[in-house]
Amino acid sequence: MGEEATSRRSAVVLWSALGAEAAGLVGTFALADTTVLVPEYDGSFGEECAVLLCVALAVLPVVVAVLALRTPRNTTAVCRAAASWVLALALLIVLVAAGSGPWVFWCAVTMVAACAATVICAGNPPTLSKPPSRVAAAIAVVALVAAACGSCSGPYMDYPGVWSAPKDAASLTLTEETAPGQGGQYTLRMGACTEQGSWVFDYPQMSTSVQVWLHREGATACIPGNPATQVHIVGGDRVAPVMALAGLLLTKQ
Repeated sequence: MGEEATSRRSAVVLWSALGAEAAGLVGTFALADTTVLVPEYDGSFGEECAVLLCVALAVLPVVVAVLALRTPRNTTAVCRAAASWVLALALLIVLVAAGSGPWVFWCAVTMVAACAATVICAGNPPTLSKPPSRVAAAIAVVALVAAACGSCSGPYMDYPGVWSAPKDAASLTLTEETAPGQGGQYTLRMGACTEQGSWVFDYPQMSTSVQVWLHREGATACIPGNPATQVHIVGGDRVAPVMALAGLLLTKQ
């Protein structure tokens, strides 16, 4: 009778953990907007903490799974450990595309629930049923596929084209690259001033996403300062990215 009650309580805990994982994933994917471009110079501390969270919580199930292999037929702990690792990978993919944000809280809920369930499975192998663990593994795989499909576009790099400031205060035209990595020509218009020169990508890359340098090379300077001016993405989305240039915000047309 006592063993049956323990088994029932464990099943309730596992199904509750599964519900917490599902809710955490829904919160994660609802709040992590991978179409919004992360600014170049955003602090990376939040992202680093989220990475450490995922990795640390994913390591625990591996240890538990190794210990679980000593118990014959304890597939519940192994499935839970595998699900936790897959979830960690899915959440890291979203992190790279979406940056830090309120969704990191739901990421923590997901990983803590997965790890707690793994520990429970390893500690009570004879009394646990397999369905919750198998469902968790299936949900984890679905989450990984969703993360990969929703984040596959990567950082914005399509700089060539026409960029305009509000009320036509300025416009920047970047020609297509003459060769991969070689950059091209640009034309900057600010009121009656027209500036021309060449542009190149920033190599080696010194930020989380690609930057561009405008080299004026003796041309008429519409922007005071150094001959090389940096251009970088500060926001917008993949349809209408926003570029910062010497205090101006230019949107790609």
